[in-house]
Amino acid sequence: MRRAISIMILVLLSGVFAYGVQAGAWITFKAPDARFSLLLPNEPKLVVVPHPENPQLIHKRYSDSEDGYVLLIEYFENVVNSPPEKYLDEVRDGMIGTLKGTVIREGHIKLGVHAGRDLEYSMTAGNGDPFVGHTRIYVVGTALYSLSFIHKKELDQAQVTELAQKYFSSFKLTPARYHLRGVLS
Repeated sequence: MRRAISIMILVLLSGVFAYGVQAGAWITFKAPDARFSLLLPNEPKLVVVPHPENPQLIHKRYSDSEDGYVLLIEYFENVVNSPPEKYLDEVRDGMIGTLKGTVIREGHIKLGVHAGRDLEYSMTAGNGDPFVGHTRIYVVGTALYSLSFIHKKELDQAQVTELAQKYFSSFKLTPARYHLRGVLS
Protein backbone atom coordinates (compact mmCIF):
# COMPACT_ATOMS: atom_id res chain seq x y z
CA MET A 1 0.00 0.00 0.00
CA ARG A 2 2.76 2.47 0.89
CA ARG A 3 4.57 1.35 -2.23
CA ALA A 4 1.40 1.93 -4.29
CA ILE A 5 1.43 5.62 -3.31
CA SER A 6 5.03 5.95 -4.42
CA ILE A 7 4.57 4.09 -7.69
CA MET A 8 1.58 6.22 -8.67
CA ILE A 9 3.53 9.39 -7.98
CA LEU A 10 6.27 8.19 -10.32
CA VAL A 11 3.75 7.29 -13.03
CA LEU A 12 2.10 10.70 -12.82
CA LEU A 13 5.45 12.47 -12.90
CA SER A 14 6.38 10.78 -16.15
CA GLY A 15 3.48 12.61 -17.81
CA VAL A 16 4.33 16.10 -16.53
CA PHE A 17 6.64 17.73 -19.08
CA ALA A 18 5.62 21.38 -19.53
CA TYR A 19 7.28 24.12 -17.53
CA GLY A 20 4.56 26.73 -16.97
CA VAL A 21 1.95 26.91 -14.26
CA GLN A 22 -1.65 27.43 -15.28
CA ALA A 23 -3.60 30.15 -13.56
CA GLY A 24 -7.33 30.36 -13.11
CA ALA A 25 -10.22 29.70 -10.79
CA TRP A 26 -10.12 26.43 -8.90
CA ILE A 27 -13.14 24.28 -8.15
CA THR A 28 -14.25 22.74 -4.87
CA PHE A 29 -14.04 18.99 -5.31
CA LYS A 30 -16.15 16.92 -2.91
CA ALA A 31 -15.31 13.24 -2.90
CA PRO A 32 -18.74 11.71 -2.43
CA ASP A 33 -17.56 8.48 -0.85
CA ALA A 34 -14.04 9.31 0.32
CA ARG A 35 -15.03 11.76 3.10
CA PHE A 36 -13.21 14.93 2.07
CA SER A 37 -13.32 18.11 0.01
CA LEU A 38 -10.60 20.39 -1.33
CA LEU A 39 -9.77 22.90 -4.04
CA LEU A 40 -8.34 21.75 -7.38
CA PRO A 41 -7.76 23.40 -10.76
CA ASN A 42 -10.01 20.81 -12.48
CA GLU A 43 -12.22 17.84 -11.73
CA PRO A 44 -9.72 15.11 -10.81
CA LYS A 45 -9.45 11.68 -12.34
CA LEU A 46 -10.40 8.80 -10.05
CA VAL A 47 -8.67 5.44 -10.08
CA VAL A 48 -9.79 2.66 -7.73
CA VAL A 49 -6.86 0.39 -7.01
CA PRO A 50 -7.67 -3.12 -5.78
CA HIS A 51 -5.27 -4.58 -3.25
CA PRO A 52 -3.98 -7.86 -4.68
CA GLU A 53 -3.87 -9.67 -1.33
CA ASN A 54 -6.70 -8.12 0.68
CA PRO A 55 -9.97 -7.14 -1.03
CA GLN A 56 -11.12 -5.32 2.14
CA LEU A 57 -8.51 -2.63 1.57
CA ILE A 58 -10.04 0.19 -0.44
CA HIS A 59 -7.62 2.51 -2.20
CA LYS A 60 -8.87 5.50 -4.14
CA ARG A 61 -6.60 7.86 -6.02
CA TYR A 62 -7.65 11.25 -7.36
CA SER A 63 -5.24 13.20 -9.55
CA ASP A 64 -5.06 16.43 -11.46
CA SER A 65 -2.01 17.03 -13.67
CA GLU A 66 -1.21 20.57 -14.70
CA ASP A 67 1.67 22.18 -16.56
CA GLY A 68 4.75 21.34 -14.53
CA TYR A 69 3.00 19.87 -11.50
CA VAL A 70 0.61 17.22 -10.30
CA LEU A 71 -1.85 17.17 -7.41
CA LEU A 72 -2.47 13.71 -6.00
CA ILE A 73 -4.93 12.69 -3.30
CA GLU A 74 -4.96 9.12 -2.07
CA TYR A 75 -7.38 7.60 0.38
CA PHE A 76 -6.97 4.20 2.03
CA GLU A 77 -9.52 2.51 4.28
CA ASN A 78 -8.91 -0.14 6.94
CA VAL A 79 -5.12 0.19 6.90
CA VAL A 80 -3.92 1.64 10.20
CA ASN A 81 -3.15 -1.13 12.64
CA SER A 82 -0.49 0.50 14.80
CA PRO A 83 -0.27 3.73 16.80
CA PRO A 84 -0.66 6.71 14.42
CA GLU A 85 2.86 8.13 14.87
CA LYS A 86 4.47 4.74 14.26
CA TYR A 87 2.28 4.17 11.23
CA LEU A 88 3.18 7.61 9.83
CA ASP A 89 6.88 6.75 10.23
CA GLU A 90 6.31 3.53 8.25
CA VAL A 91 4.40 5.33 5.48
CA ARG A 92 7.10 8.02 5.22
CA ASP A 93 9.90 5.45 5.07
CA GLY A 94 8.09 3.34 2.48
CA MET A 95 7.24 6.31 0.29
CA ILE A 96 10.72 7.88 0.34
CA GLY A 97 12.40 4.50 -0.14
CA THR A 98 10.28 3.55 -3.13
CA LEU A 99 10.77 6.97 -4.74
CA LYS A 100 14.50 6.86 -4.00
CA GLY A 101 13.92 10.36 -2.74
CA THR A 102 15.68 12.50 -0.17
CA VAL A 103 13.80 14.16 2.67
CA ILE A 104 14.38 17.92 2.66
CA ARG A 105 12.11 18.73 5.58
CA GLU A 106 9.67 16.90 7.84
CA GLY A 107 7.25 18.08 10.47
CA HIS A 108 4.55 16.67 12.72
CA ILE A 109 1.15 18.21 11.96
CA LYS A 110 -2.47 17.71 12.94
CA LEU A 111 -5.78 17.94 11.15
CA GLY A 112 -8.09 18.70 14.06
CA VAL A 113 -7.19 15.91 16.50
CA HIS A 114 -5.75 13.63 13.80
CA ALA A 115 -2.00 13.00 13.62
CA GLY A 116 -0.17 13.82 10.43
CA ARG A 117 3.15 14.42 8.73
CA ASP A 118 4.28 17.18 6.43
CA LEU A 119 7.10 16.07 4.13
CA GLU A 120 9.14 17.88 1.53
CA TYR A 121 11.46 15.75 -0.56
CA SER A 122 13.47 15.73 -3.75
CA MET A 123 13.46 13.01 -6.36
CA THR A 124 14.25 12.32 -9.97
CA ALA A 125 11.66 11.17 -12.52
CA GLY A 126 12.39 8.25 -14.81
CA ASN A 127 13.40 10.66 -17.59
CA GLY A 128 16.01 12.32 -15.33
CA ASP A 129 14.02 15.49 -14.56
CA PRO A 130 14.40 16.73 -10.96
CA PHE A 131 11.19 17.14 -8.97
CA VAL A 132 10.28 18.40 -5.52
CA GLY A 133 7.41 16.79 -3.66
CA HIS A 134 5.39 18.10 -0.77
CA THR A 135 3.14 15.52 0.89
CA ARG A 136 0.83 15.72 3.88
CA ILE A 137 -0.30 12.42 5.36
CA TYR A 138 -3.06 12.09 7.95
CA VAL A 139 -4.28 9.14 10.02
CA VAL A 140 -8.01 9.31 10.72
CA GLY A 141 -9.12 6.24 12.66
CA THR A 142 -8.25 3.29 10.42
CA ALA A 143 -8.01 5.46 7.29
CA LEU A 144 -5.04 7.20 5.71
CA TYR A 145 -5.21 10.37 3.60
CA SER A 146 -2.22 11.38 1.51
CA LEU A 147 -2.13 14.73 -0.32
CA SER A 148 0.81 15.43 -2.60
CA PHE A 149 1.87 18.46 -4.61
CA ILE A 150 4.76 17.45 -6.87
CA HIS A 151 6.42 19.92 -9.21
CA LYS A 152 9.36 20.38 -11.50
CA LYS A 153 12.24 21.76 -9.51
CA GLU A 154 12.68 24.81 -11.74
CA LEU A 155 9.16 26.19 -11.25
CA ASP A 156 9.02 29.70 -9.79
CA GLN A 157 9.19 29.39 -5.99
CA ALA A 158 6.59 32.10 -5.39
CA GLN A 159 4.09 30.26 -7.62
CA VAL A 160 4.93 26.94 -5.96
CA THR A 161 4.33 28.43 -2.50
CA GLU A 162 1.02 29.97 -3.58
CA LEU A 163 -0.25 26.76 -5.21
CA ALA A 164 0.80 24.57 -2.29
CA GLN A 165 -0.83 26.86 0.26
CA LYS A 166 -4.08 27.00 -1.69
CA TYR A 167 -4.19 23.22 -2.16
CA PHE A 168 -3.22 22.03 1.32
CA SER A 169 -5.20 24.62 3.28
CA SER A 170 -8.39 23.70 1.42
CA PHE A 171 -8.45 20.05 2.58
CA LYS A 172 -11.44 19.35 4.81
CA LEU A 173 -12.82 16.10 6.18
CA THR A 174 -16.55 15.51 5.80
CA PRO A 175 -17.53 15.14 9.47
CA ALA A 176 -20.72 13.08 9.44
CA ARG A 177 -19.21 10.18 7.55
CA TYR A 178 -16.15 9.33 9.60
CA HIS A 179 -17.89 9.70 12.96
CA LEU A 180 -19.63 6.40 12.26
CA ARG A 181 -16.34 4.58 12.83
CA GLY A 182 -15.96 6.05 16.28
CA VAL A 183 -13.51 8.71 15.20
CA LEU A 184 -14.21 12.15 16.56
CA SER A 185 -12.96 15.30 14.94
